[in-house]
Amino acid sequence: MTLLSVENVSKSFAGVRVLRDVSFDVRPGEVLGLVGENGAGKSTVLSLITGLLAPDAGTVRFDGARVHSGIRAWSPHRARAAGIASVHQELSLNPHQSVAENVFLGAWPTRGGLVRHRDLVARARPLLSRVGLDVDPLTRAGRLPLGAQQLVELAKALTGDPRLLILDEATSALDDDQVRAVFRVVDELRAAGKSVVIVTHRMGELFAVSDRMTVLKDGEVVATRERAATDHDDLVKLMVGRELSDMFPPKSKDTAAVPAEPVLTVRGLAVPGSCAGIDLDLVPGRVIGLGGLQGQGQREVLRALFGLRRHSGQIDMDGRPCRLATPREAIRRGIGYVPEDRKTEGLHIAHSVRANLSLPSLRALAPARSLTTVSRRQEARLVAGLVDSMRIKASSPAQEVRRLSGGNQQKVALAKWLPTKPRVLLLAEPTRGIDVGTKRQIYHHLRELADSGMAVLVTSGDTMELVGLCDEVAVMYEGSIVDRLVGAELTEERLVHASVVGQEVTHV
Repeated sequence: MTLLSVENVSKSFAGVRVLRDVSFDVRPGEVLGLVGENGAGKSTVLSLITGLLAPDAGTVRFDGARVHSGIRAWSPHRARAAGIASVHQELSLNPHQSVAENVFLGAWPTRGGLVRHRDLVARARPLLSRVGLDVDPLTRAGRLPLGAQQLVELAKALTGDPRLLILDEATSALDDDQVRAVFRVVDELRAAGKSVVIVTHRMGELFAVSDRMTVLKDGEVVATRERAATDHDDLVKLMVGRELSDMFPPKSKDTAAVPAEPVLTVRGLAVPGSCAGIDLDLVPGRVIGLGGLQGQGQREVLRALFGLRRHSGQIDMDGRPCRLATPREAIRRGIGYVPEDRKTEGLHIAHSVRANLSLPSLRALAPARSLTTVSRRQEARLVAGLVDSMRIKASSPAQEVRRLSGGNQQKVALAKWLPTKPRVLLLAEPTRGIDVGTKRQIYHHLRELADSGMAVLVTSGDTMELVGLCDEVAVMYEGSIVDRLVGAELTEERLVHASVVGQEVTHV
């Protein structure tokens, strides 16, 4: 007997297959761990179960009944009414409303059209106690720490007495005591014959509560294992299970040796609330990666080095202390930055290809270095050279960037820095959302930049990308560097291990 059954489900977006014939089930009174790397398809599967998406093919059944069929389409509302509740890493609370109002959002007790706050508070207290949260129900949710807000989300999910609870990275912001409180709830549900699907990158949590584990890789189920019949090594091999292709260029001849003195040295870098104790040596000719799961502080390291985040610690360039308090100072020091979100931070998408490519070079293009005028002839020559060298596909330099494909937008975001001849290039998720062919072009171009004497620092959630592209990878976990991989040690298996194992969680 099964409570939830996913049968040969497939799903595509814009012609790209993200799920292929996915099948697994969840039994009553069972905790199933859904395991896989970033991009394996876990979130898409959960969206099909909770009614956010509909499958292109295949069937989802809940308690024997087929969903996503008939006139009454499956939806988050119908899923919740059927007994499916979910808690996600991203908060859905209204920070301006009280904890009690958030817990019962959409179901406030009223009399004569007015909310009965006394009843609201009385009903909220036992739920908050159940999730281990000792706060005044009338406190504004936005005033609570992030971990406490996450527990409010769990209390909110429990209001309907769900038969299936989905925890999607719901413990990522919690400390050990809070994680134990969540696990006590999981144990209560299991003992009552209810079911739980848990998604977490923390291996300790998976082995602490899961009865079985289903592994997704590249949109397909590769295995389902009983907890007693598997271990960390087995899961990591199932999650990785792929070889590097020739899409990556050859690396430096001796990746274990330091070819030159660092152009940028970082010691004890700390960004409040994000990371601390970060040591890095950025060396000309080398591509260094910052690995680890998403949200472990990698993005903040790059933003701090570009002057976008307040930070402390020692930063030297060419052996001399330097101050990187603003992007202007970083650019003046020879640092370029390609941010993760190219559409909102990396480009002016309503402006032309020409305007975006020439923007960092306006001072050099202006006669006598005055910004009152720009030499259109020099600008045209610069833009034409970048379009040609980066193979940017645009109808003309006057085309708006928002009309380009994602891959060509990313090429523009990278190419605009090249005329400034940066000594250090920072890139956050440089190939996210672009096709394989464009990825290969960017990989080869980054290696060419490194070979020309540039120091490159890359963050990426794609382990294959880090292993194939980088000479060295510093792995971050909860704001600290926990491992440094170079040469023969730089493998996907070692990188995944360092990223997900971390501190074990004791099951209570």
